[in-house]
Amino acid sequence: MLNRILINIIAGFSLLSVMTVTAIASENPFIGSWQLISGKYLDGKGQWVDYSDLKLSAIKVISAQHFSFTTVKNTGTDAKPVSEFWAAGAGSYTFTAKDYVEYPELNSFGVKPGVSFAFTYSIVGDKWHSERTEEGELKEVEVWQKLD
Repeated sequence: MLNRILINIIAGFSLLSVMTVTAIASENPFIGSWQLISGKYLDGKGQWVDYSDLKLSAIKVISAQHFSFTTVKNTGTDAKPVSEFWAAGAGSYTFTAKDYVEYPELNSFGVKPGVSFAFTYSIVGDKWHSERTEEGELKEVEVWQKLD
């Protein structure tokens, strides 16, 4: 009898945990893993650089409060790819109905503590479209596809 009660309590907590994670994920569309499918950025000379020209690949993993990403560059060919480290970052983030803001705490690109990257975004199906502007000038455009 005691075993049956304990089993029911454990099963109840397990179900509650699954329901809580599901509820958080449905309220926060960013939770999960994302793969970069396209993007471009404005370089220091005012020229647009397309990620596909650089042969960049990236994965971003987002939890309820933190993000982490790693980007590599293919320095080989499509038939014989050679991955070379490009960039990585991790930190916290916030979001509203239209804005997503990252606060990198660890990064490979020299961003000092307290600096943030603010994006406007839309999520359509499994695609996350984002744009980053600075002082009214578009600086970066990315499209990510949800993996899970």
